[in-house]
Amino acid sequence: MAHWSIDLLAIATSCLALYFNLRLKKNYFLDSKFFLAVANTGFILVLVQNMVSELANVPSSITLFVLLNGFMAASLGFASFLLERSGGGTGIRELTGFLSKPPRTFTVYLGIVVSWTLLSVLLQPFQLQQAPGPEGTLYYYTYDSWWLAFSAVLVGSFFAGPVYSLYRQSLRVRDAKAVRSMRILVFSWTGFGIMGFFQGTAGSLAAFTQDIGAIVTSFLFILVSLALKEPTFLSRVLAGGEAVSRAVYSSDGDTIVLYNMDSDRRKLVDGIAREELADGRDVVCFVPKADVPLYTAILRGAGRQGATGQGEVDIQSIETVLSAVAETNTLHPGFSRSKRELIDLGELDSSTSQRVIAKVRAMDALPGPARAVRIWAMKVESSDSGLVNEIRDFTPKARVIDLAGQQDSFSKLLDMEHQKLLGSRVLLEYDPSSNFEDVVLKFAREFQANVEPVAIFTSMGSPVYWRVKGQHSVLIFSSSTKTSTPLRVSQEEVLLPERDTSLLLDAVDKLLQAYPGRSVGIAIDILTDLILSQGFEKTYGVFSSVAEMAESEYATVLVLVNSAALEERVLNGIRGLFRFQIRFDAEGLKRVRVPDAPPRRVEELPSMLGGQSVPLGGS
Repeated sequence: MAHWSIDLLAIATSCLALYFNLRLKKNYFLDSKFFLAVANTGFILVLVQNMVSELANVPSSITLFVLLNGFMAASLGFASFLLERSGGGTGIRELTGFLSKPPRTFTVYLGIVVSWTLLSVLLQPFQLQQAPGPEGTLYYYTYDSWWLAFSAVLVGSFFAGPVYSLYRQSLRVRDAKAVRSMRILVFSWTGFGIMGFFQGTAGSLAAFTQDIGAIVTSFLFILVSLALKEPTFLSRVLAGGEAVSRAVYSSDGDTIVLYNMDSDRRKLVDGIAREELADGRDVVCFVPKADVPLYTAILRGAGRQGATGQGEVDIQSIETVLSAVAETNTLHPGFSRSKRELIDLGELDSSTSQRVIAKVRAMDALPGPARAVRIWAMKVESSDSGLVNEIRDFTPKARVIDLAGQQDSFSKLLDMEHQKLLGSRVLLEYDPSSNFEDVVLKFAREFQANVEPVAIFTSMGSPVYWRVKGQHSVLIFSSSTKTSTPLRVSQEEVLLPERDTSLLLDAVDKLLQAYPGRSVGIAIDILTDLILSQGFEKTYGVFSSVAEMAESEYATVLVLVNSAALEERVLNGIRGLFRFQIRFDAEGLKRVRVPDAPPRRVEELPSMLGGQSVPLGGS
């Protein structure tokens, strides 16, 4: 009777944990919710089997036990790695995207789980034993030594895979509540692994360990469910990944990055290395011999060259590689289709650059699996359109990112440089009939070119929304009536409930927390809508809070207001908050208030607005 009571208590506790999990709203762990529920359900079935076995005084099915445990181990693996790698969505699309390119560690872990489960079911390395007990016959199993060793390997891979992955993710998150919850999960999942191993290999002590393990594991599931309630979804959106990787990489083809002497190549190289190596992927950098010391210093200073437990970066001189390839007529050293390659042509002359491109093209034409997308870097002063076209000949979908031409694309409108703009608040009054969204695009591209994060707060379907949608590394927070909670619809877009100012403030706060000590660009295109729907006083308080948060960090804020939709007294109240003020209407861009900025002639602006003639006036 005591065993039955314990089983009933454990089942009730596990069902309570499952109930808590199913009631979870959108939060940091949304994408792992399904697999946590699956693991919880599997454990409940194990408990039900144990109770039925005791009631009927028959041995439990070891095959069913193995299948359920393998099922739970795989589910926890999915939950852990989805937490780290997914885009924050749910459903089949998210799972399919994850499985299309799973992390290497996850693949190894899942292979061990499947192998353990299949070998256990097919070979049946178990021997049923029985002994007299206080309430009838006591049934238990003994096991072959190889199976015990394999089970130990399984538990070890669980610690090295899902548990460590979750712990590593907690180191990247800056939200204190999210970190606390993830550490609780690490503790709980460690308990799962330990209890699962001892429950499965207890032998004659099975009855005792099952009772203890059932209670402990049930409360661990409760602990997991309570931990999941803490962090916000916005923390999940903003915590993972660097802006540079989203800015540079394209899933369809290679990326060609153009830079000049003023470009911060250190940010580019360091950002690429950080993202790739942290995810366990190897990187090969092919650079001119003169730039090898620079790359070595950047990567060594970042502490990521050959770091234990991470991917490794290999730096090779282009001249040396070309010479070795010419002598042996073989593939270049370090060639691998799975490694991420960064080829920086630097100041190489045109003929040498063409030799490099030709050799890469020849290697890509060899039979074999598809290679990882590659990054080409070229110094503007040394490159020409012919080289870009040659690369595009064999990778037609390659896109060009001009770090050199966009570094001051918005600042130039104010007769400033990017560095002098940082930390400022700029008011843009616009006529809705004008192409004011082009100014916002200039703002976004400037931060992209300087390898700095940038976020746009706008309304879904607005001119600004359609102008910046699809821009790599531009995070879009779009207000929408289609959701009542934050919802991530892509890597770079999050839906926020319309008119929910608390979530707006939370998003700005989390954005600034995600990039401490870094310059961040924020464009806000919803101020007019908030004023019209909630009144000037409340909106003024919201923006004052945004301004206060931005001033505490090194954030640059561009705020848009529709001058045709607001009364003059309201506009005057807004203007007082801004040191920089510009206006965009049918006559073009006008500088209303730009301290210490000399006047600019009208004819100077067309080149900055994509060649379109836009008159510029000013005070």
